[in-house]
Amino acid sequence: MIPSSDKLSVLLHYFFTRYLPQHREVSSHTVSSYKQTFIHLVRYWNRSFPDCADPALDRFRVEFLLEFLSYLEKELGNAAATRNSRLAALKSFFKMVSLLEPRYQTQCRQILMIPAKRVRRWPLEYLEKNEVDSIFSGVNVHTRDGYRDLCILRSLYNTGARASELCGIRLTDLDLKNKQVLLYGKGKRIRTVPLWDSTTAFLNNYLRSERRVPRETYSNFLFINQRGGSLTRSGLYALCKKYLLNARARVPTLAHKKVHPVHVWRRTTASHLLLAGVDLTVIQEWLGHVSIDTTCDYKGISLETKREVLQEFYLFEKSWQKTNPEGIDWSLHPNLLSFLESL
Repeated sequence: MIPSSDKLSVLLHYFFTRYLPQHREVSSHTVSSYKQTFIHLVRYWNRSFPDCADPALDRFRVEFLLEFLSYLEKELGNAAATRNSRLAALKSFFKMVSLLEPRYQTQCRQILMIPAKRVRRWPLEYLEKNEVDSIFSGVNVHTRDGYRDLCILRSLYNTGARASELCGIRLTDLDLKNKQVLLYGKGKRIRTVPLWDSTTAFLNNYLRSERRVPRETYSNFLFINQRGGSLTRSGLYALCKKYLLNARARVPTLAHKKVHPVHVWRRTTASHLLLAGVDLTVIQEWLGHVSIDTTCDYKGISLETKREVLQEFYLFEKSWQKTNPEGIDWSLHPNLLSFLESL
């Protein structure tokens, strides 16, 4: 039943139990992200107004929400991208409110006009081939967990999967006979990614003898952690961070790269596919991007390639320049101003 109330608690309950899962059918990851936003919002409200535990919706106007967004950045240390993600959650909620409660439409319309903050876009760094090899070689495959870790790293590199996609792989998604795997991406989009012969061989051996015995609830998950459950995103992050740090001691170039331990594999997959001459539309499908513009963000060029181009440009420029340039005939221009005006 659609609520008829001006209380934040009532509308939030409907938002999370009916609107998001049933009417929007968003993923569990989206629900989790939105939930965290409103946990922060309620905590901020309770700190600001401790005597009003269940506020009315009209108290959440643009001014208050802007202060909340500033609080996220200044006190909680959220980056601009995270701040924008929290704002997106707020906007989704107030879109629902404007649909269910017409009397709040003016307030909701103003909230929906709050602009996202500009995010500084750093170059998308990726791993060079020797860096990938160094990380792989640093895994001790003589232990069960080590062999699993190498299979995880190789699968990340092969598929370009997001953290949630890799952790969610089930045995029924894996088709080693046809060398392919199903990945469940954002927006409940499903894609099939081919597996290299080497990845297939490692996974075959992992399933045959190295996979831990899972607890019954997790028996269908591909990668099992030490507690017999499915691999979690936090577990994947810790695993990737450990091997990245180990490799930095052996490969000096890694020490200067600011990369996310898990997502760097996705960037590396995309960049290596580009360097191999694979068409952008194929990479778009490989990574599960909705827009080709997102795929274009991965069109980074390594510094060594830029140096080679610079050398070629220098030789080209040198080839047409005169050995003894005559310079400007200043007799035609009595002063610098007349020269500039003549250009």
